[in-house]
This record gives sequence, structure tokens and C-alpha cells, in this order.
Amino acid sequence: MRPVADAFVTSAQPKGKFGKSRVLQVDRKPVARSYLRFRIAALAGKVRKATLRLYVTKARGRGIRVATVKGSWNERKIDFANAPRLRGTAGKARAAKGWIDVDVTRAVRKHRLVNLALTSSATAGAIRFGSRESRHPPRLIVTSGSDPVVAAAGNIACDPAWPEYNGGNGTATDCRDRDTAALLTGSLSAVLALGDAQYACGGLSAYQQAYNRAWGRVKSITHPVPGNHDYVSSGGTACDPSGRAGGYLGYFGAAAGSFGKSYYSYDLGAWHIIALDSECTPVGGCGPGSPEETWLRADLAAHPNTCTLAYWHYPIFSSGLEGGTPEATTFWKDLDAAGAEVVLNAHEHDYERFAPQHIDGKAAADGLREFVIGTGGRMRHAFATVRANSQVRDNSSWGVLKLTLHPTSYSWQFVPAAGGTLHDAGSAPCH
Repeated sequence: MRPVADAFVTSAQPKGKFGKSRVLQVDRKPVARSYLRFRIAALAGKVRKATLRLYVTKARGRGIRVATVKGSWNERKIDFANAPRLRGTAGKARAAKGWIDVDVTRAVRKHRLVNLALTSSATAGAIRFGSRESRHPPRLIVTSGSDPVVAAAGNIACDPAWPEYNGGNGTATDCRDRDTAALLTGSLSAVLALGDAQYACGGLSAYQQAYNRAWGRVKSITHPVPGNHDYVSSGGTACDPSGRAGGYLGYFGAAAGSFGKSYYSYDLGAWHIIALDSECTPVGGCGPGSPEETWLRADLAAHPNTCTLAYWHYPIFSSGLEGGTPEATTFWKDLDAAGAEVVLNAHEHDYERFAPQHIDGKAAADGLREFVIGTGGRMRHAFATVRANSQVRDNSSWGVLKLTLHPTSYSWQFVPAAGGTLHDAGSAPCH
């Protein structure tokens, strides 16, 4: 949420009114403080975390202190002479140009008006921030209720014209999307469809006949990415002859973006989630400087969340038949440089979990952990060459990966469909 009021005051102009300024500031000499007010609406349970996000435009000083405020104030009338006194410290942070986050959980307890003040906490030196009138207004991010849980898988529904589809019942070895759909229960915050949700070519009629009959019941919370089959122009039911993923985009609608811009991001709890398109040609490439990669770098800069997850279709690392593909290499580098935690992929018809690693394949605690979850219902494939840092591999179970996104960590559990035996589970902190 954005402030409903903000202003700064300064001892250099004790009667100056700066409630409409485009900047906020703090300093020790002359003394400058800033005040912010947020209106918190009804929350879904207990506050678990509150983060004040500020955009620093000038950072001659080193640190800021966020304090609670004793008394009321008016944005149009507040000045240094009448500004309310400060109370306890809600949080501290170092100042650096760009977005910074300050944990202010102790100041946010329930839905109400929250008044905060910014002051200098270190050596003298002016620090300036964007105000609510600027292009980069302050934000208060409040996480409440239970930690969000997401379910993810790709390679999901068979073409309804295939004999293996069998009226939606599948066979012993293929088309088990109804079994995996049965796992999409409980209090899920989101379902991540990791591409190739509908074979053979992602036709709209095929989506409506097959995918929709199984996974369609969670469509309202599904955040998809396209797979290579969504861009196929022939060889299946109701293919889009233009190869522009018309069936995929038509079925998922606004949730999927648009042709050429089928990537997007959103927040779940304290996490920032990024959905990318690894079928590079339709989006103008995936390499450095491409439209999607340029957008990704800007999105990461604008969302310095403690925890970040990204997902797309083609895995970079895989012990499966194709052994991984390099299409999203630049995405990985950008995410790694930004300190992201998790990457989810599909394409390979198996399940695999890797240790955190960098793009050079070297294991590293601060690297990205990749999960390949191509277990949504299609036939399973054998493994080929086992890649370095592969920790768990399975091609015997269909199922979904459920991730619980805690404020500063995550836990995972592979949930097998009926008859499956794989039970991979664990947890890890965010960087």
C-alpha cells in the first residue's frame, strides 16, 4: 500500500510546509525528518511481517532509523516547530541509491492508521527518498495470515483426440492429468502451470475439452507460462496456424499476458514471483538486451524482496533426455546476480531437484535451486546423463510440487498422485 500522507520537516526552515514535496529527506545537520501515514485495511489474520520500501535518490548519509510517532499530524500543516515527537525504533537500514527495505513489523499490529517517521541513524549527511507525489512512492508491504502455498507442475493434459486420452481417463502410462488435478486441494494461494499445459499444440478447443476438465477448477488462481507446444501451429486439435499461442492466450486470458509479452510478475506474501517465457523467438529473444531480459532486470531492481522465485518452461540443468537447454541462460544470470532463490521448470518428463548452483554449474549456497517438475500428467521419460548437483531424480511418479513461502525461507514437498511413491521434502533459507 502507498501512504495516504507524507511530508518532511527541517530545522533550517522551522515553519516550512513540505507536505506536497516530491521528496522526503533525513539529515542530522540541519536536522531533517520525514513522516509517513499508511491506512491498513482489514487483514487476513495476524501480521507476520511488515516491510517499508523506500526509493533512495540521494545517499550522502549512511543509515536511517524508522520510528513510531507520538501524537497526530496533518500533511498540509506539519512543520519542524509542531511536528510530533518520536517514540520507539521500528527498524533500521543502510542507505543506498535505489529501492531499500526496512523491516517495521514491530510497528504494525493490526488494521489501523500507522504513523512512521524517518530519521538519520548514522553520521551526518542528507538522504533523500521519493515521496508519494513522486514516480517512486514509498510502499508498506504487510504479510498476514498463513504463509502462502503454491502448487506447480508442467506437461499436463493430452490432446483430446488422442486414443490415450481415453475420454479423460488416460491409460496406465499416459494422460494422468486428472490424478494430478486431484492434488490441487487445501488452501492454495496459487497454481503455477509450467508450460505445455495442453498437448499437442495448445489449441483453444483442446484446452477447453481436456485441461479445463481437470486443472480448470483452479484456473482462477493459476499463473501460467507457455511451453513449446503452445506455439506449435499444426498436428493437434484446433492448433493456431499462426504459431502465436492463440489457444494458450485465449484460454488463460489476461493472466497469461499477450503475444510478445507473455511474461509478468507478482507478489505472494513476502515473496516476489516472476513468470518468464523461454520460447524465445516469439518474444524477441531471451539474450542480453532483449525486450524480455531488459524487463526482467528492471523488475528485479524494482522488487528487492528478500525472497524471489522465477519459473519458465525449458530447464537449463537437467539429467533428462534433452539434458537441459541454454535458452534462459541470461535469465539465470540476472536472477542469480539479484540474489533470487528458486527456479521452477518442466519440459523434461520427470522430476529432478538440484542443489543451489551458479550458471557455471558450481554448487554454491548463494546460488539458485532448480526444480524440474514435468510430472503433470504426460508420459514419463527415462533419464540420460546425470548432471552435477542433481540431488533427487524420479520418473516413476506423477504429481505436483508444493512450496510454502515463508517470509525469509521456503519449504518444499513433492506430492505424488495415486500410486506414486516419491516423497521429496525439505526447506532452505532465503539469501
